[in-house]
Amino acid sequence: MKKQLLFALMTGAVLTACKKDDPATPAADPSATIKVSYTFVNGTQPFTLDSTVTDSLGRKVRFSVARFLTSSYHMKDDAHTVIGDYHDRYILADAAVASNLYTLGTITPQHTHSLELQIGLDSAVNHSDPTQYTTAPLNDATMHWSWNPAAGYKFLALEGRVDANGDGVVDANDPEFTYHCATDGLRTPAEVHAHNDLSNGETFTVAITVDMGALLQGVDVAGNLMAMGATPVNQRLVQNLALALDAD
Repeated sequence: MKKQLLFALMTGAVLTACKKDDPATPAADPSATIKVSYTFVNGTQPFTLDSTVTDSLGRKVRFSVARFLTSSYHMKDDAHTVIGDYHDRYILADAAVASNLYTLGTITPQHTHSLELQIGLDSAVNHSDPTQYTTAPLNDATMHWSWNPAAGYKFLALEGRVDANGDGVVDANDPEFTYHCATDGLRTPAEVHAHNDLSNGETFTVAITVDMGALLQGVDVAGNLMAMGATPVNQRLVQNLALALDAD
């Protein structure tokens, strides 16, 4: 009987020791999720491809295509220090789709101040072969100059018609315009406010508006129906786009 009791005590001690030696399950690292959305507007009004805007000469313009590529996203704090690095996130904002909502990644909960991004792509990606990609947007052949691979991707693509005859209506009688902004030199930085005190598990969406009414400032569309690459018109359009991005 004494032997049985001694064996039971020893067994219990061993099991207790084993439990103490078991490593505790590590707590999950605190994190929040950062998303970004793009909403196209015309000043204070909603914008769709059925809307009309005006160019610098007051002529009405209707877009059939309005798309742009962005990359190299970075979240910053009040000291402008990078606290969230999403440099390999590539996004195609498109006025033709119902939603332009994308996940950038995770971040340690803290105060955020601004979101920095680049309109366009870095040189290495810009001159890569779109057929090597299996996911959007880099596999989108419509945003790549396949006939001129040296130019790479189209950073900004705008197409539509302009009221060249001044009758106040944009219709099939009016000429078409095509603006494809490209080449490494047109890669342009932009930054929007992103004030928030993040909490663990929170999803924070930086809601960016794209003011299409500001995009054609300084551009005579009827007098420049086609601009490809990095002409002065293309340069102005990309600069306008960087200024047209805003977030509360």
